[in-house]
Amino acid sequence: MCMPPESADLAFALAAIDGAADEAALRAGFDDAVSAIRFAGRAGVGGPELAAGWSAVLRGCVASAARLVTTDQRWSWFVSGSVARGEAVAGSDVETLVVLAEDSGDGAALLARAAEAHELLERCGVRVDANGVLASRPRFCRTAQQWADGIARWSADPRQDRGVVMTGVLADTAAVYGPAASDVLRSEMVGAARVNYPARQYMLQDATSLRAAVPSRLKVLATQSDTVDIKLAAVDPVVKVARWAALSAGSTVISTPQRLDAAAESNILEAEDVSILQDCFSWLLRFRWDPSRDGEVIALSTLLPQQRATLRAVAREIAGISRKLTYLASTSAFR
Repeated sequence: MCMPPESADLAFALAAIDGAADEAALRAGFDDAVSAIRFAGRAGVGGPELAAGWSAVLRGCVASAARLVTTDQRWSWFVSGSVARGEAVAGSDVETLVVLAEDSGDGAALLARAAEAHELLERCGVRVDANGVLASRPRFCRTAQQWADGIARWSADPRQDRGVVMTGVLADTAAVYGPAASDVLRSEMVGAARVNYPARQYMLQDATSLRAAVPSRLKVLATQSDTVDIKLAAVDPVVKVARWAALSAGSTVISTPQRLDAAAESNILEAEDVSILQDCFSWLLRFRWDPSRDGEVIALSTLLPQQRATLRAVAREIAGISRKLTYLASTSAFR
């Protein structure tokens, strides 16, 4: 059975990225991947497939950049966020972490190498995380024992040392280069959260604290402002609820749909709520991969009436489930 042209093109680009012998080859492979993804989008390939393909491209670029700056096997590179979950979109940046071998020696030298890898990625067109989740920072470049100590501390008291943020980052990790197992950090984080109620408590609180909203028609008329950040208003709440639910279920699955399924199987979330969140997330992924759209912040006036109506309906459903979870948490239902 022959692959569709866009699949074959992307597979070729991924092979070029994985086998890149220098910066020029990595850049060429990345450019070919961009072209393949754009072609697939124009050909009508669905949002989940585009996201999975683009995530694979970014993971491959990180792995090759790490390999090109040094062949030292005393470190293992991980990615986090949407790239690790297989849910990246065109504007996604890359979050990176490193696990150092206990005998890694001069950590400063490896931090410098990590910075070189990030600079290489940016020269090739790959955006690195603007919020600083980068393997070139000591906070995200640790030995396995240092990571274990941090995980124990963050899960026991998430209010200290940005524990909620670190829990979320580690729960989403996947290895891309080096000897470490792909889910080693994620499994350790899930295990710690499973036995530490404060970790789950504050993850749920963070998940249900909506930081943006889709403006109603009345608000648009009153304020003359109709812009909305789709990621903050709708995507992040679903991703965070699914992450919390997976942690509560003790599940190490990583994609948002898989996590919602795990939540249903473990009765962490009601089946109807899981179905609603699955539908919302699927629509949002298709919506964000619309080739006519650029970026996460959009003006509602640029959307078709049906798109505006659907987006508002999606936001209402997500907000309603968030309110329900907040109430249940206040009754100690998730203890």
